Amino acid sequence: MNTLSAYFLIIALLLVIFLRTTKIKSSEKEYFVLNKTEGVLGLSLSFYASGMGLWILTSPAEVAWYGLGYDIYGYALSAATPFVLIYFLGPKVASITPDGATLPQFIESRYGQPAQKLVSCVAVLYMSAFLIAEFASINFLFPSISNVSGLVVSIFIGGVTFLYLSKSGFKASYVTDKFQGIGLIVLLIVLFSIWLNQNSFSELVAFSKTGGIDTFEFFSFKSALAVIVAVTAAEIFSQGYWQRSFSAENTKSLQKASIFAGLGCFLTILILGFAGSVGAGKGLENPSLSFIEQLDLNLPMSLVLISLCTLLVTSSVDTLENAISSTISLDLVRKGSTEARYITAGLIILSIFCSLYVTSIFNVFLIADLFAVCMVFPVFYKLKNKSSSLYIFIPFFGSLIMSYLYRLIFVDLSVNPGGIFIPTDLYGLADLNTFLAGLISSILITIAYNKVAK
Repeated sequence: MNTLSAYFLIIALLLVIFLRTTKIKSSEKEYFVLNKTEGVLGLSLSFYASGMGLWILTSPAEVAWYGLGYDIYGYALSAATPFVLIYFLGPKVASITPDGATLPQFIESRYGQPAQKLVSCVAVLYMSAFLIAEFASINFLFPSISNVSGLVVSIFIGGVTFLYLSKSGFKASYVTDKFQGIGLIVLLIVLFSIWLNQNSFSELVAFSKTGGIDTFEFFSFKSALAVIVAVTAAEIFSQGYWQRSFSAENTKSLQKASIFAGLGCFLTILILGFAGSVGAGKGLENPSLSFIEQLDLNLPMSLVLISLCTLLVTSSVDTLENAISSTISLDLVRKGSTEARYITAGLIILSIFCSLYVTSIFNVFLIADLFAVCMVFPVFYKLKNKSSSLYIFIPFFGSLIMSYLYRLIFVDLSVNPGGIFIPTDLYGLADLNTFLAGLISSILITIAYNKVAK
């Protein structure tokens, strides 16, 4: 597909998405959350579409290229485990803050305003890293598929999402998620079918074994466990999931949707991780593109890939933009939807600029993941009782310091690719010891402070 045709297809898809939002009428409240009206099907598709961003075509391939069997299965499991927590915690949080739109609003009801602002900052950090990773994925993928400019595509997508979010906010993101979710499922099935048609299944299995999918080493197990811990903790602070949880019509709808979305995410990442190991087995040298570079980019494949990439990145980007602006507007500056619109515009511009300097999608996530791991236990420790903000401040900062001290003292930073701030091991994978240092110290400090405070 030539460059002009690719631009035309991308613009056409974005125009369809935009036109789908033109008739949406949104109240002030619906800019941030819907009023407990959403059932199982809509929530399932929205959870899936908002969670499965463009990163799924790069990050699982990176993990599979660098890692072995445990890493591939662990990364797939990590895509589903956040929905396990939503299944159990979502109904409780929603019942405690029935008029809520974000997790920090629940935090304020339990720990006070200072804790709410701290949790909001960590949530914004994680979601901003996610948004930057999405735009960085555009820079990696779109030029390799059709020779279009990643920066131009990022501006197109950032501009269109801003236009419909500024008009209708969360309601527009949720409505578009439903048909984007169906489109993603169909396009992924078509993509995998074409991939299997271009390669015999026995060849793919053989290459995946060469790439290490059936090799289970202890360092790989540690990395997989680190990813599960890190991603599960981090996704809990993704406010897009909480906006959808607060919008559920009842507990059963939320829990069923969590199950369906979790299974869908697990299977998607597992297959893409398998594909990444095939790329490693074939000797492809670019980890991020070790799946994409296996494909014969004829016209049908280019059409499928460009359509899939456009839907993936748009559904994820609009979720992140609205979730970040909602968190900043409601929990940090405490303003309404008008201010949130300006915040959204600024975030889009800043994220596109930062994405130009990203070299590893996986590393972008790891930095924010560590902050989330240090916070997740104290946030939910006092779920039923009101407490002081110190129950979050002391464990969070204490465990974060312990994590960096661990890396400073016990990690050879001269050979570790992540240095002190990116929690990687010698192989460039997630470092279990760093994440355990953060998680275990946060647990111990929380329990200790609880006893002292009593």
